[in-house]
Amino acid sequence: MADMLVRILHVDDLEEEFILLRELLSTVQGISFEFQWVPDIRTAMKAMQKEKFDICLVDYHLGMDKGLDLIQSALTNGITIPFILMSGQKDRSVEQEALKMGARQCIDKNDITTSTLLKAIEDAI
Repeated sequence: MADMLVRILHVDDLEEEFILLRELLSTVQGISFEFQWVPDIRTAMKAMQKEKFDICLVDYHLGMDKGLDLIQSALTNGITIPFILMSGQKDRSVEQEALKMGARQCIDKNDITTSTLLKAIEDAI
């Protein structure tokens, strides 16, 4: 039986974060992950309008912008991809705001493991 394929758009201004998450998911069996990394909101919007993704992992801090801005912009433009907001903030209000805006999950970047990331993706999809 062929692996399930999950196409992920990862929006983070630090490529190292993308590499870390890609490595974490590389050990998962039964699911193949296809990643595209972009560093900012403008590039993310172009990618979402051009290609089909199953999920978008978006960092809370994107340079001068916020991941919440991306979620709001995408939803305003009719993009219905499930979003997972990733944040190192220990601020519950950020998570609540993200969920109110339409994010499916919020995960703490400081406590991320393969299993927590995989569960968040599975729940969001």
